[in-house]
Amino acid sequence: MRCGVPGAWLDERYEMNHLQAFDAALKKVGRSLGDATSILEFGCGRGRLSKHMMKLAPEARFHGVDVLPGSLAHCRRTIPGGSFSLNGTTPPLDFPDESFDLIYSYSVFTHLSEPNHKAWLRELARVLKPGGVMLHTTHSEETIWRIARYSRKNIVKYGLSVPPENFDAEAPEYHYNVNNLALPEYGVTVIRRSYIENHWPALSGLKLIAYVNSAIETFPEGCHDLVVLARE
Repeated sequence: MRCGVPGAWLDERYEMNHLQAFDAALKKVGRSLGDATSILEFGCGRGRLSKHMMKLAPEARFHGVDVLPGSLAHCRRTIPGGSFSLNGTTPPLDFPDESFDLIYSYSVFTHLSEPNHKAWLRELARVLKPGGVMLHTTHSEETIWRIARYSRKNIVKYGLSVPPENFDAEAPEYHYNVNNLALPEYGVTVIRRSYIENHWPALSGLKLIAYVNSAIETFPEGCHDLVVLARE
């Protein structure tokens, strides 16, 4: 047991856990994060994953985008070698078609309205190269079960129309709740696995090559599933 562990070490452990889950999902389909030559992180925030991803694929061209100018300024100051730019809350991105062979996001599709998530799926698919892959984390019905069981006070912000115990049987496939009316495109989102399997390939024009349930543990926010799509 470690006592008095510095916060930076805990942060790194948390961040690398996410990337290990990404790489493990890719390994199942014969791929790796290190194979990438051009990478886009959609919703890079302050670069907590970007800094590690650039070490895992040191020869790759790396670009991060986010909606928060302050976060991007932090990335530019602290992560040499990457390129970081501002995007809007809705598409488009300022990249040509087929720009990246790896696109990923962590906890972005857990916050988008249904129309906006559809628009971003199409836009991200547009900038994915043939043979490229993209990975996105989502909250599914498993998240609701875990929050209700292990951190129930956090269930309120999801604005469920049914008791969490009935979510599996009664809730819609796409559940979105706005927390701030001034930001209607950013709330909390739960997307059932069935919705992704039935709609994401058609929406994006990509092939669903892996779906990993509960890929990343995120107490007290339940867990994240991991979706892997590819352009053939």
